[in-house]
Amino acid sequence: MTTTLRPAPSTGQVHADNGDWYAICANGRPIGRLHLAHTGRWGDNTGWIDHVEVIASRRRRGHACVALLAAEEILRQHGCGRIAVEVPEGNLPVLRLATSLGYVFDSHYLIARVRGGTDAPRTPPEPPPGFTISTLSPTEHDTWRDDAQRECVELLTGLGWSPRHAEARSRARLAGGAHPAHVLRAPDGEPAGLMWFDVSPTVHGRAEVRAIRVPEPWRGRGHGKFLLRTAEHLAYTAGLGELGLELVGPASAARHAAADLGYRTQARHLAKPIL
Repeated sequence: MTTTLRPAPSTGQVHADNGDWYAICANGRPIGRLHLAHTGRWGDNTGWIDHVEVIASRRRRGHACVALLAAEEILRQHGCGRIAVEVPEGNLPVLRLATSLGYVFDSHYLIARVRGGTDAPRTPPEPPPGFTISTLSPTEHDTWRDDAQRECVELLTGLGWSPRHAEARSRARLAGGAHPAHVLRAPDGEPAGLMWFDVSPTVHGRAEVRAIRVPEPWRGRGHGKFLLRTAEHLAYTAGLGELGLELVGPASAARHAAADLGYRTQARHLAKPIL
């Protein structure tokens, strides 16, 4: 039996990245579908599979495995050096399949609904006593972004990314943005945390917490939660109904803090180089 991918019309579903739909065919008959993008949230060098589905009667026959391998070849022809797959939280069959094909866990993507109605926060959350929060000046923001990109590259190369692909991803993660970062300062003026919030460029009605950092000496004091509540307030005042947050690596403490504020893991991202 031959399994192939064939271009298919859009289903109308919204995806974070532009891309193309493919029908998964067995001996020419459609038995599933796959969404593939050769550019996306991790830069131009990483392609994405963010949806794969085979009809129930044709599962456990290797069709999805062949489809993912065919998608890898398509991305190779588009010049991609890495491939990522988005696995909805709780979808263990796709998670096992991706792992068997050499994909390695990279990050969690979390989503929170911005609280609305009469009980929604109408004023900014109060910083800890003696602390202040303010926006960075344009010059300070640019300096912070340069430093943050270097730190992101170091993190990614430590996780096995090549320097070239790590630099492309860090640029994509930290490029642009209409809002400056917010910094939480201790009474002596020392930065105790930083959060960068921006409107999602791809998903209508969503805000993105594109960066959040609490220096080691200030961790464990609730500053991360305060910064996430600040992001929620900013999203609320901007009329946005949803917040997205990508956490690279296990980031257990950050995920627990976010869960306390209503964030839930929407998907896991796994990736591998295209050889």
